Amino acid sequence: MIRLKFVDHYQGFVPETDRLFTFLKRYFPVVLVEESPDFIIYSSWGGTHLDYNCPKIFYTGENHRPNFFLCDYALGFDFIDRPNYLRVPLYSILWYYDFSTLLFPKHLETIQQNPKSKFCCFVASNYGADERNKIFKKLSSYALVDSGGRVLNNVGGPVPDKIEFMRPYKFCIAYENSSYPGYVTEKIMDCFIAGCIPIYWGSPCIEKDFNPKRIVNRHNFASDEAMIQRIRELNENEEAYKDFIKQPIFNGNQLTEYFDQERLRIFFEQVFEGPKTTRSIGVKKSIGLGIRQTKIWESKIKRKIGGFERVWY
Repeated sequence: MIRLKFVDHYQGFVPETDRLFTFLKRYFPVVLVEESPDFIIYSSWGGTHLDYNCPKIFYTGENHRPNFFLCDYALGFDFIDRPNYLRVPLYSILWYYDFSTLLFPKHLETIQQNPKSKFCCFVASNYGADERNKIFKKLSSYALVDSGGRVLNNVGGPVPDKIEFMRPYKFCIAYENSSYPGYVTEKIMDCFIAGCIPIYWGSPCIEKDFNPKRIVNRHNFASDEAMIQRIRELNENEEAYKDFIKQPIFNGNQLTEYFDQERLRIFFEQVFEGPKTTRSIGVKKSIGLGIRQTKIWESKIKRKIGGFERVWY
């Protein structure tokens, strides 16, 4: 058996139901333990991982960077080319959904069978995403934007089913909590599943993940007002809207490598067959701790002066 322990994850994290652990159970003889783990799978919400000498795997759904002086392996959003790292954007591990239905012609048929009756929606639970809140208020000055989340709610309370709530809308605000190259979560994928046009801000290279012609991308406009003008054109011109929504979601109408579960299985096969002790010891660990503290302070300073890049270790 391969003994795993998850540490330093967000409050309320449940390892037994985590997407990664349920994936690993399908392919490997893994068990969760409290004592003497073979591998630590940790995130960026604490320092408990520093107390262990077994191999450590950094795993995050946040806009955080792996510190390779402290981890032996990492899963993240960044475009990093090294053998002990795998890019696993959060949207690609929504394994409850059949991604093949987002390919044409199936997805186009679904859109045609479910005509839109409302303008735009917004579903958010993080009050601290200033860019997202700002565009909601600006776009609302043009037309009503229905907010079904905890933030700026105007529909009588949080909705029980996000995707079903989104389905009647032409557009959905899909701003990330922060912006960084490669940082792409489930927010834009939820739009595609619901058949909405995403109004997006986050990764400035989103075209590496999805077809840019199917996204209203704030990074492509000089101002919020210029983007809102484009949204108005699509909303008020039915032919322009239809031409836009007919664009394939994925470049070349092909799923990217990030949806390939075999890719993730092979990565963990190499991890579990690798060294049984951490390489983060001695001078290497000391350097890693220094980098970690520096980056934490750097992140705090950036947020205080209004920066958006959350560079945490």
